[in-house]
Amino acid sequence: MMKKLWLIFFIFITTLFCSVHAEESLKITSINFDNSDNIIFLTAANKVQYINVKSMKLSNPDRISFDIDNAILTQPNASWTFKNSAIKQVKLSQFTTNPNVVRMVIIYNKNFNVNKLKLYRIDNNLIFSYNRNYYPQTNFADVYNDKASTYNYYEYATYEEDMKNTPAQTTQEVVRSPEAIEIQKAFNSKGELIKKDASTITIKKERNNKLKSKFYVNRIDVKRGNALIRGVGEIAIEKPFVVSEPSRLVFDMPNTYVAQEIRNKEYVLSENETIKIGQNEPTKARIVVTSNDVDKFRPIYSYDRQSIFLAHDNRILGMKLYDKTAAIYTYSAKKINEETDTLQFLFTEPIIHSIKKLNNKVEINLYNCSGFNHEAYQKNLNSEVLAKLRTEALPVYGIKLIIPIKKNTVLTYKESFDNKQLQLTLITPKETEITKSKPIPAIIKKNPNVKTIIIDPGHGGSDVGATRENIYEKDITLDMSKRLEEILKKKGYEVHMTRSKDTYVSLQDRVDFSEKNGGDLFISIHVNSSVTPEGNGLETHYYTPQSYEFAQIVHKEFASAINSKDRGLFKSKFYVINHTTCPSILVETGFISNPEERKELMTDQRRQKTAEAIAKGIMKYLGKN
Repeated sequence: MMKKLWLIFFIFITTLFCSVHAEESLKITSINFDNSDNIIFLTAANKVQYINVKSMKLSNPDRISFDIDNAILTQPNASWTFKNSAIKQVKLSQFTTNPNVVRMVIIYNKNFNVNKLKLYRIDNNLIFSYNRNYYPQTNFADVYNDKASTYNYYEYATYEEDMKNTPAQTTQEVVRSPEAIEIQKAFNSKGELIKKDASTITIKKERNNKLKSKFYVNRIDVKRGNALIRGVGEIAIEKPFVVSEPSRLVFDMPNTYVAQEIRNKEYVLSENETIKIGQNEPTKARIVVTSNDVDKFRPIYSYDRQSIFLAHDNRILGMKLYDKTAAIYTYSAKKINEETDTLQFLFTEPIIHSIKKLNNKVEINLYNCSGFNHEAYQKNLNSEVLAKLRTEALPVYGIKLIIPIKKNTVLTYKESFDNKQLQLTLITPKETEITKSKPIPAIIKKNPNVKTIIIDPGHGGSDVGATRENIYEKDITLDMSKRLEEILKKKGYEVHMTRSKDTYVSLQDRVDFSEKNGGDLFISIHVNSSVTPEGNGLETHYYTPQSYEFAQIVHKEFASAINSKDRGLFKSKFYVINHTTCPSILVETGFISNPEERKELMTDQRRQKTAEAIAKGIMKYLGKN
C-alpha cells in the first residue's frame, strides 16, 4: 500500500514538473524607454501563465541583472547607451538557449538608487520602473499625428547590435530567423520555411548608431509591391502629403534615425514605382513613395510597433497579415469639450491596424479583429461626431471603421505599449470668424517677489534642433536668449541660462537647473519647423494653470511686435514647461522651414526685436512698465 502511495505521489510530482516546463516560452518582441529613461518596457507577443524573474546586483561596473526564465528574445541581442541619465547602459540578450533565459542588465551611475527600481507585470509585459510609485496601464504613445513634431524624446544615446546567438548568422541553408518569421506573417500564410536571401533576412551588424529619439530604422523589405519598414524602438508617422511631377507620397517619421546603408537607396515596388527613406532632419526620417497610385497606399502597424507595412490596397487582397485574432473588449466614445472628441478601444489581443485620413472621413482598419456591436457602442455615447461612425467588412477578415470629419479636423492617434488599446482624438475648431481679442487691462503689480528668471535656449551641442540649409535652431535660440538675458539684467533681475554656449543639456537637467537656481519664472526659446515651406508664424506654449496668464501676456507683446502670423496660445505638455514648478512658457519665434522667415531669423534686427518683445511681456506680467 505504501509503495502504491509513493508511486502515485511520484507520478503526480513528475506530471506537475512536466506541465510547468512544457509551458510555451514567453516571446519578448521589443524594448521601449519613456521620455526620461525612468521606465523600461519589455513587450511580449504571447500569453503565459507564469513569468519568473530573478535579479542579481553586481559591481565593477555597478549593475543589476534580471534573468527571465523560459523566455525567447525574437530580436538580435542589443544595448542602449545613455549620455545624460542615471542609467548608463541597458543590455538585452538571449542569455541561454537550453533552458531559454533572456537577460536584461542595467548599468547605472553612482546616483542611481537601486531600491527605487520596481518590477511590474501587465498582462505578459514587464515594466521596470525607476523612481516612480506606479506604472499607468493606459500609457499611450503617438503612432500618427496631423501636427509635425520638432522635439526629441530620448537623451543622446547610441544603439548597438550584438551578433552573438543570432540564427541568421548561419551558412547558406534553410533558416527560420525572427526576421524571416515576421516577414512570413506579412507575406505568407502557409508557414513554410524561407530560404536565406540577403535582401530579406540578413541582419546587418551596426555599431554606434545614433539613437537620438524613439525609432531606429535599419531595413526595408519589398514583396508584392508593398514595403515592410523595420527597426528598433517606437515607430510613428506624421500626416502624409502628396508631391506632383512625378507623383509622390511622403511620410515623415518624427524622432527617427535611419541606418546609413539604406539611406536614400531606392527599392523597386513595381515597374513604375519605387520607395526610399532618407534622413530629412537630424531626428526626422522621410519616406517617399513614387507612384501614380499614391492614394492607394496606407501604413499598417505591426503587433509590436517595430515595423510599418506600407501597403497598396489592391496588393494585400487575400494576404493574411496576422497569426492571431482579437476581439473588441470595450468601447469608449466621448465628447471632451466643444471641439474635442475621443474614441478608445480595448482589445483582447494585440491589434494590427492602420489609419488613413481623407478630406471628409477617417478610416481605421482592424485587420485581425471582427465583430462590432453598434448597440454596445452607442450605449452612454455622448458624442454626436462619433455617433456617425459606421463599419465595413475588410476582404477576407477584419473590419473598417469609418468616421465622418470636417476638413479642418486635426487627428491624434495613439496606441498603448501592449498594443491592445487604440485611442483617436478628433479636434474640430469652431468655424467662426476670428475677432481681435479685447486689450488686456492694466495689470496691477502682483508678483513683487519675482527675482530670478531662467532662460532656456532650446537644443544645443549634438542636439541641433530644426535645421534647413545648414542653419541650426540651436544657434538662433542661443543668440536670442543672450539678447533677452542682457535686457533683463539691465532691469535689475537675476538671470540664469540653462546653457550659455553650444553644449548639450538634457531636458531633465534644464528642469533641475531651474529648481537649483530658485527660478521664479522660466522661459524656453525655440524655433519652429514644418514639413512644408508654407508654414510661418509665432506660438507660445504653456501647460500648468499658473502659467496661463504669463503665456497670455508675453504672447500678446511678442505677437504684436513681430511682423508674422499670430498662431496663438497652446496648452502643450512639453517636458520643460510641464516639470518646472514656477510659471513656465515656451515660445516658438518663427519657422526655420519657411524660406522668408528663415532669412529674417538670421538677421540681428529680428532677433533683437524678438528679445525686446518677450522682455516687455515679462515686465507687463510683473506689473512694470
